[in-house]
Amino acid sequence: MISSRKQSGHHLLVDLTPMIDVVFQLIIFFMLTSHLGQLRRTEVDLPRQPGQEQKAGEDAAMIIDISSDGSYMVESVAVDLETIHRMASAGLAAERSGSGQSESGQGGFDVLIRPDRNAPAVLLDRLLERLAGVGVTKWKLGTMAPDGSGGG
Repeated sequence: MISSRKQSGHHLLVDLTPMIDVVFQLIIFFMLTSHLGQLRRTEVDLPRQPGQEQKAGEDAAMIIDISSDGSYMVESVAVDLETIHRMASAGLAAERSGSGQSESGQGGFDVLIRPDRNAPAVLLDRLLERLAGVGVTKWKLGTMAPDGSGGG
């Protein structure tokens, strides 16, 4: 027997406006934070030398800029060698307490140094002596390709 029951006209209306608002807010947040990360970088005229092709700061735990006037900059903030010493010590300690220690006992605390090509070499020497005294064993020197493309 066929029943002739009427189905009620219940329609579930889903308002997607709040979800769309959240998605747009997330997009704006990520766009701003990625842009602010680029603003923290100091403008440095890097030495023109061939090197390994790599994006600036790709694997670096700490980026140190040496400006042509002789100042050291970390995230666009002028710091002295003692501050860099403390920052590197804290970074190494955090790396060693985490899972970053390899079988050889060396952590993965990489430092990227971006010296201005007009900065005196003695500033780089002093910085490297301080980093070595802390225990930093890996560092990279940022350069720009001789043809002017790229930069690290």
